[in-house]
Amino acid sequence: GIDLIITSKNAGRVLSALGALDKANGGDLVLTLGATNQPGVSDGRLHVTGVKVQNAPVLAELFNVISVVGLLEQLNGPGLLLSEIDARFRMTPSQVIVSEASAVGPSMGLSVDGYYDLKPKSFDFQGVISPLYLLNGIGQVFTRKGEGLIGFNFNLKGDTAKPRFSVNPFSILTPAMFREIFRRPAPKLD
Repeated sequence: GIDLIITSKNAGRVLSALGALDKANGGDLVLTLGATNQPGVSDGRLHVTGVKVQNAPVLAELFNVISVVGLLEQLNGPGLLLSEIDARFRMTPSQVIVSEASAVGPSMGLSVDGYYDLKPKSFDFQGVISPLYLLNGIGQVFTRKGEGLIGFNFNLKGDTAKPRFSVNPFSILTPAMFREIFRRPAPKLD
């Protein structure tokens, strides 16, 4: 069952306060948390619409690695509009397990899954970023939410203060329906 529901008319402020984004404004947020049959473990769902993101170092580093200057300029300037963010996750005493997450806006689409360890604070995520999502998003028929026909497979690992990105350059040439060959299976929450 559902134990906690958090809603907000300023999703950006909530996400900033939680440490998920450095600077974000606006948008609507619904966060639900439900107990599982394991003590101290909750399953969660996050849904955000219409948030504008600025100065997000992790996103900036990813845009820099894949050399998408326009997205970097938006992020560091007026902000990057994300029409929708969706995530399913499990919280345990030691980590957050993200089984699926996506962020979609006119300029980009992003899918991600993996693990966030609370002590030490570190990432082990994999995902796909699809620039120009408005034009590119038709690929979603063949892929996960947030992924377009053209996309870069990436991995994000390491300490949150200095995470390391690696991008598979061959993934941009791979048809969307075969993208799974570049990544491990997403974590299951069952």
